[in-house]
Amino acid sequence: MKKLIALSMALCTLNATAKLGSTDKVKYAGDLAYANFCEAVVKDDVNMLKKSVRGKIGVVARSNQSVLKKLTAENGMSCNGVDLLSFSEQRNASKVFDYLTSAK
Repeated sequence: MKKLIALSMALCTLNATAKLGSTDKVKYAGDLAYANFCEAVVKDDVNMLKKSVRGKIGVVARSNQSVLKKLTAENGMSCNGVDLLSFSEQRNASKVFDYLTSAK
């Protein structure tokens, strides 16, 4: 089960048109059940990220804090081939980046 979750998180990337004034296209690949984390970064939407974390309680870990730790861990999920923190930094998603670093 842990390997499946790790694989799902590692394969997750996003396929959506960024709505941040950019026409860059980002593509989903992997487990779509985790795509909303990457989408939250693309939109720089902390509320969407929090909702996604709540939805993974009991699947990934037993609490919000534990889910966040697993997702942002070195071998946690990735978006566009990079970890969630680096992806939020690359996308200039300052609100999400600040939330993730403060929750870590």
